[in-house]
Amino acid sequence: MSDTIRPIRVVHYVPTMFGRRFSGQTRWLYTLLSGWQDPDVTLDLWGSELKPVNMNSGNREFQLPSGRNLWSEPEALGRLGLLRQAARVLATLVSRREDFDIVHFHNPWWGELFSVPVLHLLGKRAVYTTSLFGSDDPSAIARSRGALGLALYRRFDGIVALSPALAQECSSHRIANVMYLPNFLAIPELETGRSESLRSAVRARLRIPAEDPVLLFIGSAIRRKGFDVLVESYIRVAQKQPGARLIVVGAKDKTAVASFDVEYVAEQRRKLEAAHVSDRVVWTGMVTDAHELVGYYSAADIFVFPTRREGLGNVLVEAAAAGLPAVVTNLPGITDAVVTDGQNGFLVPPDDAGAVAGAVEQLTSNPSLREKMGAEARTRAQMFEFEPYCHRLKDFYLHVMRTST
Repeated sequence: MSDTIRPIRVVHYVPTMFGRRFSGQTRWLYTLLSGWQDPDVTLDLWGSELKPVNMNSGNREFQLPSGRNLWSEPEALGRLGLLRQAARVLATLVSRREDFDIVHFHNPWWGELFSVPVLHLLGKRAVYTTSLFGSDDPSAIARSRGALGLALYRRFDGIVALSPALAQECSSHRIANVMYLPNFLAIPELETGRSESLRSAVRARLRIPAEDPVLLFIGSAIRRKGFDVLVESYIRVAQKQPGARLIVVGAKDKTAVASFDVEYVAEQRRKLEAAHVSDRVVWTGMVTDAHELVGYYSAADIFVFPTRREGLGNVLVEAAAAGLPAVVTNLPGITDAVVTDGQNGFLVPPDDAGAVAGAVEQLTSNPSLREKMGAEARTRAQMFEFEPYCHRLKDFYLHVMRTST
């Protein structure tokens, strides 16, 4: 680009509670902003009190702040709070209209949706990332926001879809400029695979013998993630294989996530206690330190993720990079974008604890199969490299700028 032509300025706009509700997506976004170094496009982050230290420097190594308050505003805004937030979004974009060319939104609230026609009046572009099937895709917006919400959604100049299913969903609603672009691996330390020294250190700290098979689950202990299916399947596995352990990484009480369902998790704990296997389950709580996460991936043998609904699942990409075969719910056009049944893991029917347990038992009883699938998983993870992602995202922004509003 000539020195006389300024770069395209892209602002990523996130709601105030984004960091607390979507810890994995927050890490991914911070990695993108810190690691970005293309001089033709600059990336900024608005709507947050925190920014990556090395923004646009090419340095993807950073740590998310510890604790729950990535953003200070309470999670429960209420109707009046949502209206105020919508007004604040619009006011910010209008007052700072000379500071950007494209706004890339990550949440379809009214403030973001109503911003699209306003941005067009200002001669700006608006992009959105749809990331969770059944939550922020066009059909879900139509259900939650009605015809007006869907009409506003259709006015985005471009949609980034994290999975083929989300891209197809957008196309079925006559949204033309849609790009399927799955998230890249957001933990650079995993690009070289898992660490054997970390494996030994973490297992020693958790008092897990080297020969015991370890199942790993990363995510909130909620129904959407299939945590109850995980518990039921683990009980079946543990009763047949007393050495099998389970590590659960994610929020375990309201101190981490305000919407945490205490009774739901208490019920799962009661099931584990009744089956006399609760002492074989490690609950880590929320983990924001990337190196600590790598430790848990390294300590594990199998990644188990019986989720009911996803957009892609960043943890599937991370587990693949760590060389872990995955047992995951078959969500067509979503989880099968990362896991191919019988190659780098097993795809199982939704809500089928028996199928989950059976797949896990195949892997725990067959080390050579685990090794073969783990190697294939490492190969598959190469599909989610950082540099190719950045090139494709830049091309998308260029295409959006050429598109008339």
